[in-house]
Formats: sequence, C-alpha cells, structure tokens
Amino acid sequence: MTLKNNLEHIALHKKQVSLFGLLVFLLMSCGKNEKTEYTEIRDGKIVEASFVGSETCKSCHQDTFNKWQGSHHDLAMDVANDSTVLANFDNTEITHQDITSTFFKKDDGYYVNTQGLDGSFSDYKIEYVFGVTPLQQYLIKFENGEYQCLSTAWDSVKNEWFTLNDQVDINHGDRLHWTGSAMSWNTMCADCHSTNLQKNYLSKTDSYKTTFSEIDVSCEACHGPSSSHVSFYENPTDEYHPPSMYMNSEMTSTELVDKCARCHSRRSQLTKYFDYKGKFEDHYAQSMLIDPIYELDGQIRDEDYVYGSFIQSKMYHNGVSCRDCHDVHTLKLKKQGNDLCMQCHTPNYNEPSHHFHGVGSNGAQCINCHMPGKTYMGNDFRRDHSFRVPRPDQTVAYGVPNSCTGCHDDKSAQWAADVIVEKFGTERADHFSDYLVKGAHGDLSAYEYLMANGNYPDIARATAVNRYASYPLNTQQIQNLIGYLNDSSSTVRNEVVRGMEVLNNSEMSPNIAAMLQDSVRLVRISTAQYFNMMGIDISANPNFKKANKEFLESMNINADFSTGQHQIGLYYQAKGKEIEAIKSYERAIKIDRFNNRSRMNLALLYYQQGKVKESETLYLKVVEQEPEFGYSYYMLGLLYNETGNIQKSMEYMERSLGKQPINPNAFYNYALMLQQENKYNKSLEIVGDGLNLMPNNERLLYVKLIAEMNTNNANAIKTCELLLRIAPNNQNYQQIYTRLRGTN
Repeated sequence: MTLKNNLEHIALHKKQVSLFGLLVFLLMSCGKNEKTEYTEIRDGKIVEASFVGSETCKSCHQDTFNKWQGSHHDLAMDVANDSTVLANFDNTEITHQDITSTFFKKDDGYYVNTQGLDGSFSDYKIEYVFGVTPLQQYLIKFENGEYQCLSTAWDSVKNEWFTLNDQVDINHGDRLHWTGSAMSWNTMCADCHSTNLQKNYLSKTDSYKTTFSEIDVSCEACHGPSSSHVSFYENPTDEYHPPSMYMNSEMTSTELVDKCARCHSRRSQLTKYFDYKGKFEDHYAQSMLIDPIYELDGQIRDEDYVYGSFIQSKMYHNGVSCRDCHDVHTLKLKKQGNDLCMQCHTPNYNEPSHHFHGVGSNGAQCINCHMPGKTYMGNDFRRDHSFRVPRPDQTVAYGVPNSCTGCHDDKSAQWAADVIVEKFGTERADHFSDYLVKGAHGDLSAYEYLMANGNYPDIARATAVNRYASYPLNTQQIQNLIGYLNDSSSTVRNEVVRGMEVLNNSEMSPNIAAMLQDSVRLVRISTAQYFNMMGIDISANPNFKKANKEFLESMNINADFSTGQHQIGLYYQAKGKEIEAIKSYERAIKIDRFNNRSRMNLALLYYQQGKVKESETLYLKVVEQEPEFGYSYYMLGLLYNETGNIQKSMEYMERSLGKQPINPNAFYNYALMLQQENKYNKSLEIVGDGLNLMPNNERLLYVKLIAEMNTNNANAIKTCELLLRIAPNNQNYQQIYTRLRGTN
C-alpha cells in the first residue's frame, strides 16, 4: 500500500501507511451489572411545561429569590448599561503586544476601538456584560448573529483592565484572538450563562439565531420549566402531589451533583437542546482524566469546572454534594476557613498534630493542602475539588504536582516526601492515582487493576480504559477489555466502545452492536460512531437507525467548532466521500489555524488527489507550528520517498526519531532505508535506539534480524530465537532459523 492510496491518516488513531507497503496500526473481569434498557429521550422542545420566568417564581418564593438575587448565577450575563458595567470606559487605553484598545462612552452606550478580525481598527459597541467577579467580560455582536468576548477584561477586585492570555502571542485570525472561535459566546459560553438557551447554528450560512428565555442563570435554568408547577398551585385539583421539578429538595447527593454537572464540567454537547430529560450523559460527554486537561494522576491542569475533579473524591463517594459546602441559591460557602470542613470532620484534623503548621497560618488551612488550585482567565483562582492527600512521593517518581512544594517552592519534592514519611510513616493510603501514574509510564497491569476495581471512581476506571486502549493490545487483553461492556458505569462502557474504534478492532463488532440499545445516549452515540468509522454496514439494524440519528445530531450540533468539523471530516473520510472530507478539514483549519490534526489529514487527502506540493506545504506547516510533533516529519519522509527524493526522505525520517510521540514505524522504516543503502551498522544502531524505547517490539527485532543476517550470523541466530519466543508459530521465522543454523 502506498501513501497515495492509503485511506486514512495517523490522526484518526486508525490505519496508517508505512513506507514499504505495510499496513501499520497506530499506538494510541467484567464489571457489575449490565444495563440494557433503552431510555427514549424526546427530541425538540419541552411539551409538558414551558418557561414562566423568575418573576413568576418570586411571587411565591420571595426569600429564595432574595438569596439568588445578586449571586453569580443572577449576574452571569446582563445588558450593558450604567448599572451593570463595572469597568472604566472614560477614554481608557490598554496596550498589549503593540495593540492599543480604547474604551469610551457615546450617547447610545459603551464602545471599544480595537483591532478586528482583518487586522484593522474599528469602533465596536458593547452589547452585554458577562460575569461580575473576579472579572467582567464584554460582548460584541457581529452580523452573522455571533457574539464575541473581548480578550481585554475588567479585574473587578483590583479595578483595572487586564488582558486574558497575556503570556501568549496572539494575532488577528488566531483562535484565541477576541474575534476567534475560542472567544465565541454562542459556542463557548452561552449554554451555561443563560436560561433555556438554544444555539441555533445554521451551518450552511455560518450564522446563529441564538435565543434564551432569560438572560441569566435564573430559577428555571436549574429547576426546569415551571408552568405545570405554577398551574398546579394556581388551579388546585384533587391531585395531592405537585409536578416534580427537575432539581428539587428530595434529590440524592449523587443526583444533585449529576445535575449541577451540566454546567460545572468540562464536556462536549450531544443534543441540540437540553430538555431536562434523562441524565447528564444523555446530553453531554464528560472529559476523561487525560492530558492536557488533567495531570497524569487526575489533578487539574486546565480548566475542568469542578465536576471531573469532585467525582474523583472520597467526599462524593461518601454522599457529600455541592449543597453541603455551598448555599444552593447564594452560591456562597456556608462557613469560612476550616470551620467549613469541621462540619463533618473531627476536631483533631484542625490541630497542629495533624497539619504540622502554626495555628491560623496558611499551612494550617485544610484547603491549601487538600485543594490546591490554579489561576485561569488571568485572575480567576480555582481550586481542585478532588480533595486528595498530598503525595510528594508521586512527584519524585512520576513528576506530578503536589501541594507541599506548591507552597514550599524553595524545597524539593524529595524533601517533602521525606517529611511525609517522618510525620505519617511509610505507608500511603490506597488511591487510584497510584495506578493511573504507573499505567501512564507503561505498566498496563496497573490499568488492568484499576479497571477491575469497582471501588475506585468511575471516571478513574474509564480513564484507565481510555489510556489502555491507546496501546496495541493482544487477543487476551482485548477480550478482557470487551468484558467491561457489561459494567454498571456508563462512562466505563462508553470508553470501551471508543477504545475498540481506536484499536481498529472489527472482530468484536457483534459484542459492540449490543450497545446500540444501551440505556445511556452517550454510549449509543459512540456505538453508532464505531460502526460508521469502522465501515461496518449494519444499516438494516433498527437499533442502529435510532442510534445513528443521535450520532449525526451530536456531530452536527458541534459543526461550528474546529474539532466538530474535524469529526465531520473523519466521518466523510470513513464513508469514502473525500471531497466532502476535504471541505470539512479546510473549514476546521479556517476556524482554528492551529488545528494540525485536520491539517495532517488534509495533507494526506491532497496527496491522494495528486496535489503533492500542497500536501508537502501542509506537512511543513505542521513542522513549523509543532516542531516536536514527530508524525509530520515521518509523513514527509514517506512523501519524499514515494516521489523519489531519497535524500530528503531519509533526512525527515531520521528527524522524526527524536520527536514525540514515539513512533515504532519511523525506526522500522528508517532502518530499512539504511539497509537499502548497505549501511547495516547504522541500521543496527537505529534499531537499538528503538528497542531501548520499545523492548521486544517484534517489527524492530525483525529488521534487526535482516541487518544481522548481513553482518553477524551468530547474533542473527539469537535475535531469531527471541522472535520465535514472541511468535513461535511464525513460519517465516522458523525457515530463517533453519537456514541460519545450517550455515552456522
């Protein structure tokens, strides 16, 4: 198979071309109770009840309304006017990266003069304010119905203008520029800052008709549409129980957290409209504990919006929920400092004998050890809600952060680990993070243990599945993995389905087909995606028809994201619709010029169409933007080889070896190219480097064998014996071994 007729690309985590006609596969005990009941989630708008507005709620719930009024939910968004704008618009200037923005007022409102999408300066009217503290942002309307958040915001604590992402070099046209996709209110913010929001993106015209019933996070944003509730009390009947609200006082702690997660999570959207039916995963896909959102042990790195952290915690698994610490209407903490923690924990945890810091000091505050945080959006410090015990020993072994040296920044992780041993002994409490970090460093048995232990958090177990499936697995490992399709956790089941797609495994498709009837929409969508991307036709299956409809909706609802266009491109590519795939990848790059996954796929499709120069240009652009990404060098090596430029091919193939991620095919192909040049010793050197990184890799051992057959017969016999231990039934190895022994 050549580069030109290869159908898919490395970035698909599926099939990839090799230099010498080989199809290469990329690296990337059952659970508890099987769930098979299909939950029908209604499409479209709610018919049972409609939204009545917070003023209607106020008529009966005055005290609750008063608590909510002035909260962050109430002030999530508002019309820009003299009572809502906090910032200084008195002809104030702020300069960042030689771009000066001027904020001023005119008779009809608030304005900014700043650089626009095309690089020129214009006056823009501020339509809405967004948030209140520690920062307030400002929204500007564009002709296509899109609203953009300025990247210059008001620090409402220091009362000064500041620039978001001030350490990043951002140019007009970039995703992070205020006119870029990352700053779009319609796609990035609106769903969680207003009530009854419907994005209404029109892909054909690239425009929006976004609507909401109330501009802020009002009563019904959480409790659901309330017309039936109001009608019950305004028109009494013999019925004793009023209609149940979506969120109510009778919810379990788990149910409450699940419902808050709709907005307080790092997730992608599955449905056009949240209809207050079903569960979280019927509408959203939660991010796993993966780089770059989380550290290898599950601590926060990027913004996770709390949910993904909190469901890792012992608190969550012991029945603690948001309402135990926060007032659900004011959103404020119920108590301050350690008094909040002492609501549940015994007083000895507040003594120096436990925390070993001075009473009242920063080190004595529970949150500084158990809830370290990070600053996002320039000035918004947010704490990790996984509530974990500091583990500097993991820092020493695996490089993950710990809160001890987060404060004692003049000390080493080893120092902190030694102090922990001195104060608390050598034994550490069992924690899932021990297995996440071990697995991340190549110990697949750690992932296997984590997956199998139902006492660990579902998100940690699902993350283990996610990471486990990125490795090339043998038959027994795949059989073990497929057993988790029966797990009681929908998150785990979903990652198994996704993992089978990553592994490009079609043999297990009959097992996976059963998931088309899963009780959770997310699992059904992933299952439909699996069959689409694998090219397995089960269109006659009525369960597939239902699930595929959900899959297509989830794909189209994200068409205004660069990543959404990439997914659409993958879909078209899997269907053999290359022209449509090219358009989607081109659109993805237009939305985000740093989307190099799409650029890599587009380069391959261009090559297949004979556009060699265009393909080369795209690969070189990836090299320019991500010089440490190895696959762009590797693909250039393949391209130059197949166009006859052997010197350049070998140059780029060699350059790919020192990059990330580690690519065994690069070592394999480059070693073979050296052998074609009769450079057997250099070939053996390259193979040795590869085997140091990937011991007992069968393909590298085979190319090593070829070199040794031309240089050292005795070493070739040893290598062939090792290959026979790995693959004892391989007839080619057996024949080579016989010949080698005969000539020895």
